[in-house]
Amino acid sequence: MSMRISTMQIYNGGTAGIQKLQSDLYSAQNQVSTGRRIVTPKDDPIGAAQALMVTQAGAVNELYLKNQGTADSKLSALDSTLQGINDELVNIYEKSIAAGNGAYSDSDRKAIAAELTERLDSLISLANTQDGNGRYVFAGFQSTTKPFSGSPVVYAGDDGQQKLQVTASQYVTTNLSGNDVFMNVVDANGVSTGQSMFQSVQDMITFLNTPGGSAGSPAYTTALSNISASIDNVLRNQATVGARQSSLESMTNTAEDRVVQYAQQLSDIEDLDYAKAITEISQKKLQLDATQATFAKTAQLSLFDYI
Repeated sequence: MSMRISTMQIYNGGTAGIQKLQSDLYSAQNQVSTGRRIVTPKDDPIGAAQALMVTQAGAVNELYLKNQGTADSKLSALDSTLQGINDELVNIYEKSIAAGNGAYSDSDRKAIAAELTERLDSLISLANTQDGNGRYVFAGFQSTTKPFSGSPVVYAGDDGQQKLQVTASQYVTTNLSGNDVFMNVVDANGVSTGQSMFQSVQDMITFLNTPGGSAGSPAYTTALSNISASIDNVLRNQATVGARQSSLESMTNTAEDRVVQYAQQLSDIEDLDYAKAITEISQKKLQLDATQATFAKTAQLSLFDYI
């Protein structure tokens, strides 16, 4: 009885040893075929856990990069719209300066007033600019509601700030309130005009349509000053957008650097040393061949060989 158990133990032990070597050889060959040292967590539990952490950190970083790209696109579009508004205002200001020429007749000034009326309509249209999703960019949180309408023009939006998370602890505001850009006009010295951009242009139009108007009249100089303040206010808001874009660019550069860093960390953890792996395969194959040969000879022994 004891001899039978001993023989069985020898057989089972040999079989288990061969299966272990075959498994190790398969694992090594699989590593070479995939180019990865860690194909399954059991290959290196600690390394696999580290790789998972790096992968998760990389995924979060990619999400922030995507948000940064979205924020930059929104800010670029916003800056483009502000530039269009500034161009209209500069044109209005220059036409208003020209209208102050004492040689101009009432009909000349009325012709300029008609042109300024078209420019005012363009300003209102720009103030009601919509993004690619049909949302009004200057409406705050009321982005589905047309923000500017009426005569005089009134604002139907709010001061809501639309933000995107661009790092673990930072958000970027991607909009400007219509109040800040059009309604609460502040000049270069920080002094409020007390009225909207639209009203300032309308005041100039009203003056130019009034017969006998003089360039030295308070109505003209005040309207001209307020239009100039409107230009200053737009430039101030453009500077705000530019500062956000500059900050965002720095964050994006950092995030792009992290993409490279995470890829390198993952490579250091998972990638295979081919020369070492091929050497190990050769060694494991030799060991397996030797074990199989030894086991085959042992298996051929009969019970009488032990007597």
